[in-house]
Amino acid sequence: MHKCSTYSLNKLFIFTLYFFITVCCAAQNLAKGLKLEAEVSGTASSGSYAPLWLSSNKYGKVSAFDNSAYERVGVFRSIDTDSARVWKRGYGVDLMLNQHSTSIFFIQQAYIEAAYKKLTLSLGAKERSIDLKNNELTSGSLSAGLNARPIPQARIDIDYFSFPFTRGWWKWKLRGSFGFTTDGRWQRGFAANTRYTSNILYHEKALYWKFGKENATKCPLTFEIGLQMFTQFGGTAYNVNYREHTGGKQTINMPENLKAFWQAVFGGGRDVTDFTESNNSGNMLGSYNMRLAWHGNTGTENAWEVGAYFERFFEDQSMLTVQYGIQDHLIGIDATFPKNHFVSAATIEHMSTRNQSGAVYHDRTKSIPDKMNGRDNYYNHNIYSGWQHWGMAIGNPLITSPIYNENGYIHFRNNRVKAWHIGLCGDPTPELHWRLFLTFTQNWGTYNTPFKNKLKQQYYMAEIGYKPNKLKGWSGKLAFGLDHGDLIGNSFGAQLTIHKSFTLIK
Repeated sequence: MHKCSTYSLNKLFIFTLYFFITVCCAAQNLAKGLKLEAEVSGTASSGSYAPLWLSSNKYGKVSAFDNSAYERVGVFRSIDTDSARVWKRGYGVDLMLNQHSTSIFFIQQAYIEAAYKKLTLSLGAKERSIDLKNNELTSGSLSAGLNARPIPQARIDIDYFSFPFTRGWWKWKLRGSFGFTTDGRWQRGFAANTRYTSNILYHEKALYWKFGKENATKCPLTFEIGLQMFTQFGGTAYNVNYREHTGGKQTINMPENLKAFWQAVFGGGRDVTDFTESNNSGNMLGSYNMRLAWHGNTGTENAWEVGAYFERFFEDQSMLTVQYGIQDHLIGIDATFPKNHFVSAATIEHMSTRNQSGAVYHDRTKSIPDKMNGRDNYYNHNIYSGWQHWGMAIGNPLITSPIYNENGYIHFRNNRVKAWHIGLCGDPTPELHWRLFLTFTQNWGTYNTPFKNKLKQQYYMAEIGYKPNKLKGWSGKLAFGLDHGDLIGNSFGAQLTIHKSFTLIK
């Protein structure tokens, strides 16, 4: 079996994407609803880094460094433009120039998508929402959230469809994708002769069940539960140093053949660094997600909703069951209120990643046959550079991203965290919108390299948005952030963002 070249895959992907977007823009019936969007943003802060909530959960657009700016321009056609058609089509290209960031120029989004009934096919890098949470107010998802730059991928989504004979009371949805990361060059420059990777392949799959109906007359109660899993595989790892090899730092080329793709989906195999105990090939992780919600006045101006959700993260098989308890979690309550001038929505979350199956890990040996599966070391891996993209955690930003490491080591130095997070937003007038974040964390480092003392860190943000009715297409945001503590230090900053949207073809 010949090895698939990741470099060739990248070139084929870019060529295919360029071809399809060119065709889409050239076709008159696919240009209807085309919009041009332009945006400029600047962040100034007093500390070594920008306040966390000014840079995090923004799909990697905003630099984590102290003073930065970006300019964006993009063309988009929403798939909803074809809502009356059987086949729906959308596309977008989003280009960025950055100052004091991880790259000067970046293609933030470039994608095409087509939908038929419940089925959607997409190709490219696109900013996507997270499941079962209020995306505007949540601290993020433990598995895959809003924090890092989009990963280019070929993806299939099947939206909720009714299970036979249940009359819509039991629905399913599922998705799957393959893609590749784009930060290999940045990793090489950041790593300072420590471990880094390039051309890493990516796989995602998810399955959700939904019980109940939002618009039920007597009991508008819904319960959603799902499992989503991810795999990093293939690519090349540099400067890997592992205990069973005495030849110093090694370069490891991970397999990219059909067997590797099969194992990324179904598990199995082993890494070259596995010793007496085999593990799944690649970096596998995921989470269980569930949400219970009560819906009021659905479909009206005074619609409201109250929900509770729970996310359980896992790095390996030890957390796939409740054998090691459920101490680690992200649990939250949120509410969307009927239309008013004060508070439109509220979220409160508690996150704990301190346990990680316990403090003890031990493989089976002849003298000690018992195996202990602790020290899961969330977001880290012994070959890959961890669950990050361009230095930002792909999951929750309260697990400290590698971009904050000053030693050039791409790993998560703080993944044992307890946090409370509060998010509020409101709409005093149709032109004004505000948000407020209050986040309090305690941090212990990792099991392998714990902090000498528990470190406390607080993150605050206040934001006001203005969308004037008299200036159609214009909007702006002014945000203030404050970080205080011993983890990433103290910082006060402000961020101004101005956005303009043009409809090119109605």
